[in-house]
Amino acid sequence: MDSQPAPFVPPAPKPRTSPPSTLEMIRIVYRNPLELWGEPTYNEPWISVTGIGGPLVIANDPGLIRHVLVDNAKNYKMATVRQMILRPILRDGLLTAEGEVWRRSRKAMAPVFTPRHIFGFAEPMLRRTREFVTRYEDGGTSDIAHDMTLLTFDILAETLFSSEISGEPGSFAKEIDRLFETMGRVDPLDLLRAPDWLPRLTRIRGRKTMAYFRKIVTDTVKMREERVKHDPDKCRRISSRFCSRRRDRTG
Repeated sequence: MDSQPAPFVPPAPKPRTSPPSTLEMIRIVYRNPLELWGEPTYNEPWISVTGIGGPLVIANDPGLIRHVLVDNAKNYKMATVRQMILRPILRDGLLTAEGEVWRRSRKAMAPVFTPRHIFGFAEPMLRRTREFVTRYEDGGTSDIAHDMTLLTFDILAETLFSSEISGEPGSFAKEIDRLFETMGRVDPLDLLRAPDWLPRLTRIRGRKTMAYFRKIVTDTVKMREERVKHDPDKCRRISSRFCSRRRDRTG
């Protein structure tokens, strides 16, 4: 009698059926915030909860998401705890900025993410991915999380930096892992809304990692400046398509 093998089910946190205590919430959020969400978080159009981080609204309905993030963005602020966690990493980036700073950042980034420009990313992303999967042809065991970081580095270098990005993929992946283990975790002091002047252990441990990523940015800029000095025609050809689209966008 033929038997069907059991389908593979990847490990995942089981949605909670009851709210955790305050101490349990701190432990869960530090370890893996996804374990905090219960069944309603995934099934309801929206839910409103209040915890040690203050009131929180979770929106799943597409219309509500548009209402909050687009149509009435000025009426909503990002959660204080979220900002305390992300700002030390992203500063006033697109995911953390609010108000006029957010509008300026969004306008500056808009030309890169127009539909026509994004379609141009598809071919190099597919090529890099097909090249990457050849490493699995001989079988063996792989750390998929680590591999996906390497692939992300390859795709970013190819699509946004014309294959010119400072740093080495292996070191990049290692530092990404370290970032998630340090500043990427929710510090208990942030949950308790402690004053900013109180040192966070997660940020202290993540200082070297942040210095590494900032050096990648500065070194990549210097490398591109040197390329422009020595071969301006080639750089002009590489960036002409992006520049023309930006002019079309801004008039």
